[in-house]
Amino acid sequence: MSNLVITGGHVLTPVAERFSSIFINDGRIVEIASAASDKRGDGAAETDNRLDATGCYVTPGLIDLQVNGDPNCSLWGDPTESELLAMRKAFVTVGVTSFLPTLITDDAKHLKVNVDRLTAWGAGVKAKWSTDNSGARMVGIHLEGPCLSPQRPGVHPPEWIVEPSVSLFEEIVNPSVKLVTMACERDSDSNCQKWLQERGVIVSLGHSNATYDQAQTAFKAGVTMMTHTFNALPPLHHREPGAVSAALLDRLVSCCVIADGLHLSPQAVELIYRMKGFEHTILVTDIAHIGTTGGGLVGSSITLDQAVRNVVKWGVTSFANAIRMATFNAAKAIGVLDEVGCIQRDALADLVIWDKETLAIKHVIVGGVVKT
Repeated sequence: MSNLVITGGHVLTPVAERFSSIFINDGRIVEIASAASDKRGDGAAETDNRLDATGCYVTPGLIDLQVNGDPNCSLWGDPTESELLAMRKAFVTVGVTSFLPTLITDDAKHLKVNVDRLTAWGAGVKAKWSTDNSGARMVGIHLEGPCLSPQRPGVHPPEWIVEPSVSLFEEIVNPSVKLVTMACERDSDSNCQKWLQERGVIVSLGHSNATYDQAQTAFKAGVTMMTHTFNALPPLHHREPGAVSAALLDRLVSCCVIADGLHLSPQAVELIYRMKGFEHTILVTDIAHIGTTGGGLVGSSITLDQAVRNVVKWGVTSFANAIRMATFNAAKAIGVLDEVGCIQRDALADLVIWDKETLAIKHVIVGGVVKT
């Protein structure tokens, strides 16, 4: 794989900002040098492959933790490998270089088929996803269900919603599963939650009818996230604050947000942001094969780059903070920050170059290869 140096860019790592040159070798970042530097600090010979990022932001590739599909690929049915590859390539064009394919509530046998199928195609298998730069990387699998609240199913088929049990998770969970959305109040003794956590699976409270106290119990037992905050959850009420209030008030819980202006109004997004800050807000899309066609909420139709621009346009936060909410926070939440989500030495060279004035994407790089 050829070397590449990106020069002249305003680099958001995103825990720091600087004008720097980024040196890439064999798909990984090998050095971040001063903008004036034309050579690596170790005196290594300079590559002829250069990309001038003057007048642009350079950020980590975007990471989407909730992807149900796109117009040409539905993960809710029986996707083919070619459909999945086309979707992975399409995501790269909008700056998404890593994502969690998301499987919603279904018959346990079909869920297992799709979990095994995605695993065979590289989802969550580090030896595969960290070396395959043909499209956006599938850094794991998100199981959204089937252990949800019958009172808050959203679009999930109610006939397949079941109570949590260790035996169920033993059947459908393999090491590729990184994230499970669950109505934790149905796991009253936290046995399933503990079983998942012992295997490195992150548990997120979602599609839940939990009271404030029930949500607090889950958070104290180690639940660290809330899935699409406000959506498919009890509304805020001044006498019955519910699960959303518990998440907003817990300093350790990260809230996932669909910033499309339809699932949440700009004001609701700002409310979450003011409570959680840029450290504990995660932008997701919940993008789906059906999306928001006809105005209904069946997943979303937004892409993650649009979500980033929205929160900036709405005045919720700065571009730098929005990038953190769409990269670093997501990678940290699922434990892959050593590889993606931050511009640092030895990380995979997954980068997005944005026009500073318009915030339009100019180039996307996956594993050191310029894709767009």
